Amino acid sequence: MSNGTAIRVRNLQCRLGGRAVLTDISLDIAAGEFVSIIGPNGAGKSTLVKCLNGVLREWGGDVELEGLDVRSGAPREIARRAAYVPQIHSTSMAFPVAEFLMMSRYARRGPFSAPGRTDFEAVDRALELTHTSDLRERSLNTLSGGESQKIYIAAALAQETPILLLDEPITFLDPRYQHEVNLLLKRLNREQGLTVVSVSHDINSAVLSSHRILGLKAGRNVFLDRVEALMQPGQLTAIFDTDFLFVAHPESGQPLVVPRH
Repeated sequence: MSNGTAIRVRNLQCRLGGRAVLTDISLDIAAGEFVSIIGPNGAGKSTLVKCLNGVLREWGGDVELEGLDVRSGAPREIARRAAYVPQIHSTSMAFPVAEFLMMSRYARRGPFSAPGRTDFEAVDRALELTHTSDLRERSLNTLSGGESQKIYIAAALAQETPILLLDEPITFLDPRYQHEVNLLLKRLNREQGLTVVSVSHDINSAVLSSHRILGLKAGRNVFLDRVEALMQPGQLTAIFDTDFLFVAHPESGQPLVVPRH
């Protein structure tokens, strides 16, 4: 991990539809850190990520991305610091993959300027990093779910931001693509130095990928620590209100969870 703070949150509060979704969230995420956000349904995980990158603006408190105040920052300035991969994205668009990735370069170009060499190089590099260069001429609406997810991550990489925010990136994917996306995110974090913040419903994936885990419950921060502190009897139970069985990973010995029967 690099030195410096990538994301700073103080006393974040968010209400949606008259309901408190996030209450008094404060945290710092270091540059180059991989943080997974876990918690039960309705805990506020997706809302938090949307507040971090300005998709939602109706909140109280302070959020900074590399020193930029998200509340007052222009969308183009936010998009130069953080790229966002949503949980649900359109698969009906007929754009060619390379053209779709080029659209994500908007924060790096003038509003009416034609793509230049730097833009084409960024698209090529994003395809190479995600091992999807063979898909560049395909139409988005012809891709499988796993291929589509990789392309949306590639589009985020084409923005050339130091921070990558993802909302449940492996949900709805088959085991092969879950594994490939998990490995991709770990590689981007470790080899490219990207700060990764990822919402996850898969506790084991979060544990195997992350430096730290943020646990939310009913919109509150109830856990923020390294993986080793999470995988202790009672810690997960306090977050999810259910008991877990722990087993050791057969190769690393890392504690993982399995369901009770």
